[in-house]
Amino acid sequence: AIVASWDQAWSILEARNDVARFRELVNLSPEIPRQWAIANPLRALAVANEWAQILAAYEWIGAHRGRGLYLREITAPGVDTKLIERHVTVLAAFFGVKASRIEFELGFAVKPSFVRMRFEPRPLGMPNGLTEGSFRTNELGQLAVQVREALIVENEITYLSVPVPDAGVVLWGKGYDANNPASLAWLHGIPVRYWGDIDTHGFAILNRVRGSLPHVTSILMDEDTLWAHEERWGNEDTPSTAALPQLTPAEARLYESLVTDRFGRSVRLEQERIDWEWACRQLQASGG
Repeated sequence: AIVASWDQAWSILEARNDVARFRELVNLSPEIPRQWAIANPLRALAVANEWAQILAAYEWIGAHRGRGLYLREITAPGVDTKLIERHVTVLAAFFGVKASRIEFELGFAVKPSFVRMRFEPRPLGMPNGLTEGSFRTNELGQLAVQVREALIVENEITYLSVPVPDAGVVLWGKGYDANNPASLAWLHGIPVRYWGDIDTHGFAILNRVRGSLPHVTSILMDEDTLWAHEERWGNEDTPSTAALPQLTPAEARLYESLVTDRFGRSVRLEQERIDWEWACRQLQASGG
């Protein structure tokens, strides 16, 4: 058969409706969404039912970028945050940014990070009776506090159990989020200790913390502690082998021993498996 026209071709391919829909979609669109649709016709057709709302979101975002608003504040016709979440990849492509960073890249407010902290109330200017709180990181970092030392702890239960140093604070590191409390500006002027698991990821987290706080010292992350609890060793499921340039020589030697299985296969000593009296003695001896 001879195909004499595009319309005939669309009929043979049973694509006439899709072609008509695509033409309408393209004709509705401003320049950047139009160019994206032409370059991604199948993806454009996949979202055609909500294309008008996507365009409305695009126009609102473009008009309000850089103002520090939350995307929840969008007031475009037929648009809510659920629609933005569904089509964030498309919207990010319109603006040439990564979908995972669309809010940050376009100057919208992002969900704040929080620091959970235990403390004596007086050095922080808190009312008597308050001993713990969760604070926005940026706000807590701006406080003029009279804190003399800090302890960052990886595990939540250990964080809740460890004694608060005199005129000091205990901060929950929350695993790889430990660089969040480590970003507090006032920590730079006081002694800071970090206590994490004795395993490859524990040292990777310590390395990350030290990137923000070069003067931080580790506690209970040494070979003596490891061997004193040999019967409590476990195994890491997915050990890290990353280069950790921020470790001290002693820390680096222990990390290398764990990476190379010098003590056994994927050895680890989790923080919560360390004998509590042992831990408290070491903390007290190191100044806490």
